[in-house]
Amino acid sequence: MQDVDHVEPAEEAPPPSPRAADWFWRPWYAKLYMALALLYWIGLELMMATPFDRLNIYLANTMVLLIFVFNPVTVAAVLGYGFLKAKVACGEWVIMSGPPSQKPMIDPYTDPFDIRSGSIYHRHIGLMKDKH
Repeated sequence: MQDVDHVEPAEEAPPPSPRAADWFWRPWYAKLYMALALLYWIGLELMMATPFDRLNIYLANTMVLLIFVFNPVTVAAVLGYGFLKAKVACGEWVIMSGPPSQKPMIDPYTDPFDIRSGSIYHRHIGLMKDKH
């Protein structure tokens, strides 16, 4: 006889797959970051067109350091972090653990510190001897 009162709970559907545009263009911080990046690159081009005698060296140094902040790879990494988390949350992508931290998984035949690597081992700077 079946238990009529026992009802299986319905499985929750995974969240829908996120679109890249939802993370790279729609949030207010993404729009602000992209606008600042555009203004930075326009300002950098104008700065390079300025004759050197009229150039403020402190502004130039600041602009050079900001290259790391507004680099397209940095922009993609900063804005893509939330996209990555959303992809993992919906189950499309899986984060797997890396190799064990006790001993790194290095091929002994390509490791310059391992004698089994043959001539690669002998090319290690610590083993090179000058012939006089």
